[in-house]
Amino acid sequence: MLKVMLVDDIEIMRKQIKRLSIWKENSDFVIVSEAGDGQEALEKLQAEPVELLITDISMPVVNGIELLREAKEKSLASCVVFLTEHSEFSFAKEAIKHGVFDYLVKPVNEEELKELLKKVKKYIEEKNAGVKNLVYSESKLESIVKAISEGDAALRENIEVVIKDTFAASNEDVKAAALVLQKIYGEIYMRVKANNKWLDKLIDEKELSDISLTRCDSLDLINTKLIERIELLVSVINKFILSSKKSPLIKEICTYIINNMEKEINMTRISEALFLTKNHIGDIFKQETGMTVGEYITMIKMERAKLLLTKEDLKSYEAAHKLCYNNAEYFAKLFKKHTGLSPMEFKYSTQQ
Repeated sequence: MLKVMLVDDIEIMRKQIKRLSIWKENSDFVIVSEAGDGQEALEKLQAEPVELLITDISMPVVNGIELLREAKEKSLASCVVFLTEHSEFSFAKEAIKHGVFDYLVKPVNEEELKELLKKVKKYIEEKNAGVKNLVYSESKLESIVKAISEGDAALRENIEVVIKDTFAASNEDVKAAALVLQKIYGEIYMRVKANNKWLDKLIDEKELSDISLTRCDSLDLINTKLIERIELLVSVINKFILSSKKSPLIKEICTYIINNMEKEINMTRISEALFLTKNHIGDIFKQETGMTVGEYITMIKMERAKLLLTKEDLKSYEAAHKLCYNNAEYFAKLFKKHTGLSPMEFKYSTQQ
């Protein structure tokens, strides 16, 4: 998903662009933020860089040219597109000097925007391909993804090598290395997610996908942030997909339960799906993990409930029904035992 920011001091212009149907039709782009002037835009970009920045030229405080220059120097936006009136083309020479990607004339025409997004997507894809090939081979990238997907915590040394190689390939430029490593992490995360399609059903993706390495001013800080994020990703995999060196069956049981978390799950269904007796499944799971299959099912359903209550804004009884609990009170009791809060208390706490 390519992130977009809109900047214009006239709110109606921002609304006109947001209303265009292209944003619903083109799932590759999403508007993640907007701002009324260049200063506000810079502050938001520092917190969340974007692939595409669409900005007015003439604005108070910080104008479009100044915003373009800052965004490029600090790697806050891959492509900057100016919104212009016909009378503002005198800015073109200065804008080209600072690397503007293209122009859109107000009011924005949907077909012109559609063609622009195609160009931006192609540019980003080619740039990302170049970045990845610059420092890392496909086989090495896949080995890291495989290790993460299997919950292998022994990745620190490999990641540190990636960081050093990237820094060297970027002519020891911290900002350039940060941008490359941010792209590499994005690629790693997307592949890990493809291998574990359940991730966004059990954890808020923002906790894992967003990583603003371009805000780091030293290689040590980049190293710390990237390793912390990789280790968090590994810990999430290990939390939900339990493993055992003695029995690969444990992963099969966990995977089945996760894939059916919004259905009624019991030992009979698991045994039928895996062609094993209920006693064998129950005994081996308890021996290898220290918890019963029932406890694991409850844990998965309660973790799913957290997102149903917050991200999907369901009421307690709605979440209970979605997770196949016929008794909403029983569901609430299980939820409180798991989290220490009632469903509504948990929901309220996340809104603070």
